Amino acid sequence: MASPRTHVRILRGGGDLARSLHPGCHPPDNQGMPLAFEDRLRASRNTDGGFGPIEGAASEAEPTALAALALDDDGSRRWLLANQRGDGGFGPVVGSVVRDDTGVAALALANGAERERALDHLVATFGSNGPGAEGDALGWPWSDGTHGWVEPTSWALLALRAHRPNEAARLADGLALLRSRESVGGGWNFGDRTMLGVDLHPYVQTTALALFAVHGLDPGLASRGLDVLLRRWEAEAAGLLSLAVAAAALRRFEAPAAPVAARRLEAFDPSGADTVALAWATIALGPGLRSLEVP
Repeated sequence: MASPRTHVRILRGGGDLARSLHPGCHPPDNQGMPLAFEDRLRASRNTDGGFGPIEGAASEAEPTALAALALDDDGSRRWLLANQRGDGGFGPVVGSVVRDDTGVAALALANGAERERALDHLVATFGSNGPGAEGDALGWPWSDGTHGWVEPTSWALLALRAHRPNEAARLADGLALLRSRESVGGGWNFGDRTMLGVDLHPYVQTTALALFAVHGLDPGLASRGLDVLLRRWEAEAAGLLSLAVAAAALRRFEAPAAPVAARRLEAFDPSGADTVALAWATIALGPGLRSLEVP
C-alpha cells in the first residue's frame, strides 16, 4: 500500500467536460509555466543518474521512473535499465519482501528488450485476492503474494495500454478490478470499497491516478470518478502530492477546474518537496503529461 505524499500546478484553459471523456483529445502544454518544480526535480538527481524518494536518498525505481516520465529523461532510463531485477521487474527488495514498481517503470522505458521483459513480468503478475467483492478480478499487487491494489493496477493498465495493447485478458482483468473497487458513488480508496460493512470514502490521489488508467475504457466509471475529483480536490489540496496528481488529471480531462487548480499550485514552494511530488508537479505542468495519455 502506498503512503500518500505531495505537490504541483496546472494548465490554464477549460474545455467541454463531455468531450474530454473521449480518448482522442490532447490538451495543449503549458509552455509558459515557471520551471521551479522541474528545476528542483533535476537538482535532486543522484550521481548514479537515478532519483531517490527524497533528495540525497539512494535511487529507487518509482521516483526514477516518474522523473523519466516527467522529464523525458534518458539518464533516468539508463538507471532503470541498470537496476532491472532478474525477473524483469523493478522495485526494492528487502529480505523476502519485494515492492513491485514495474508498472510505472515499464511505462517509462523506451522500446527494447528490457521493456519487453518488464511487460512480460506485468502479464505474469497477479494479485492474490481470494474470494471477495471483486469476483475473479485479480489486478496487480504492491508486493508478491498480496492483494491487488488500485495504484499498482492503474500503473499496470497504463503500461500495457501504451506498450502492449494486445494483452486483452490482463487489460480486462485490471479494468474489472477497478470497477469492483470503485467507492460507493464513484472514485477510489487505496484498496477495498468497504471494510467491516462500512463504506470507505475515495481519496483524491488514488482517484486521479485511476482516472488516467480508465480514460477511454469506461466512460461511466470515468465520469463518476471525475465528479468525485471535482468535488473533493480542494479538500485535499493541502497535500502537495494529492494536489499534483489531481491537477494532472484535471488537465487530462480538460476539466473547468483546471485553471483554479493551477492558481492553487502557484502558491506552493517546491523546497523540501519529495521527489515523487516534484515529478508529478512537472508532469501536471508540462509536456510530460503526454506520457500518461495512452490509447
